[in-house]
Amino acid sequence: MNIEKPISIKTKRLILRPIVISDLEIIQEYSLDNEWNRFLDFHTKESVKEFVDKAVNSDWKDNARFMISYNKNIIGSVGLYINQKEKHAEIGYSLSKKYWGNGIIPEAVNEIFNYGFNELGLDKIFAQTDLRNLPSQSVMKKMKMVQEGMFRKHVIQKNIRRDVVYYSILKNEWEENKL
Repeated sequence: MNIEKPISIKTKRLILRPIVISDLEIIQEYSLDNEWNRFLDFHTKESVKEFVDKAVNSDWKDNARFMISYNKNIIGSVGLYINQKEKHAEIGYSLSKKYWGNGIIPEAVNEIFNYGFNELGLDKIFAQTDLRNLPSQSVMKKMKMVQEGMFRKHVIQKNIRRDVVYYSILKNEWEENKL
């Protein structure tokens, strides 16, 4: 399957466009905040650079990652790690702490669901998060994702074994429950 990078996707308030190398400083600025990355173990200047390099240089059919622009400010990212053979993808999202609580991530995720299901032909989109990350789980629930399970002591974050919870949505469920 040949998948072209879109120029951008627009919502009522947002513009989603592919990540470019010059986004590195903005992503580092918000993602190196201790409160922002409290559930993550990998955020250093070097790891954020690796994330951006991968997003820019990976084949779009495997890693479709968008920056979120709001009022002409780059404030976060959202994207899909795609498995074409299985026709599913893992969604990931991030948002600058300054914009938390404004419904921005659900708005962006809804558009990425639309893109994944209708443009990429996916059958399922799933997400995972640290069990303690209630704000991320709140987004998943708001998006009508279903909790599939919890993996006990599945990852090591900040040198401590942590539980991870998985949520998913199927194409037909999304079509029935579009926000």
